[in-house]
Amino acid sequence: MNKIIIVDNEIKEKTLDKNITITTEKNILDINQIKIKVEKDADLILEYTSTEKTKLDIYINIEKDVKCNIYEIKNEGIYKLGYKYYLEENSNLNIYKINNVKEIKELLIFNLNGEKAKVNYILKTISKDEEKYDLMVYHNAKNTESNIINNGVNIKDGSIKFNVSGFTPNGIKGCTLNQNNRIINLNNNKCTIKPNLFIDENDVIANHSAHIGKCNEEEMFYLMSRGINKKEAENLIIKGFLLKGLHKNKETMENIINKYWR
Repeated sequence: MNKIIIVDNEIKEKTLDKNITITTEKNILDINQIKIKVEKDADLILEYTSTEKTKLDIYINIEKDVKCNIYEIKNEGIYKLGYKYYLEENSNLNIYKINNVKEIKELLIFNLNGEKAKVNYILKTISKDEEKYDLMVYHNAKNTESNIINNGVNIKDGSIKFNVSGFTPNGIKGCTLNQNNRIINLNNNKCTIKPNLFIDENDVIANHSAHIGKCNEEEMFYLMSRGINKKEAENLIIKGFLLKGLHKNKETMENIINKYWR
C-alpha cells in the first residue's frame, strides 16, 4: 500500500511504488505545495498529524484510464488546506476521508476534465470546534459523474459548515451530479449546509439532499424499547452513520467513535 505521512507542513515519510509520483515546492505565499500524480491503478493512504497550525496546498492528478482509492486520515491540531483534483478521461477516484481534528477549514476543487471521469467522495468527521468545508465540482467533459457525501457529528463546542457546489456548462451532456450532506447535531451550536447545483444543460441528472438534526427519534425509540439505554442507543446510531461507506478504514473510525462514546 502506498502511504504518505504528513506532520504539520511537511512530508515526514513516504512509501510509494512506481504508479505514483510526488513533488513538493512552495508557492508565492511560502505555503508548502504537495503535488501527487497517479499514473496507474493504485491505493494511497494520506495520514496527517498537526501539532500546530497546518497550511498546505495539495494537487492530485489522476491520469487517463486510472482507478485510484485514497484513504485519508487527519489527527489533532488546526488545519487550513486547499485541494485541487484533476481527473482525466475514464479515470475513477474514490476518496474515503476521516477527520478527527481540533479545527479545520478545507477548500476542495474537483476538475473532471476527461469524458467518463468519475469521483466518489466520502467525508466522516466528529466536530469538537469550528469546521468549514467548501467543495466545488466542475464537470468539464461529457458523461462525467460526481457523488459527494459529507457526514458530520457535532459534540462539545463543535459546529460544521458544508458548502457544496456542482457545475455543468451548456453542451456538457450526460453528466450525473449527486450530493448528500447530513449533520447530527448533539449540541445547540449553529450548523449550515448549502447545496448548490449550477446546471446549464438539460441532459443531466442532478440531485442533492441536506439534513441537520439530532439522532433519529424513531431509531432511538426502537433501540430503547428493546432494553438499550439512551447512551448505548446513541452510540449505535452514530456508529452506523459514521461507518457507512468507509470501506477499508472502518476500524480507524470505530476507534475514534469509541473514544468519545465509551
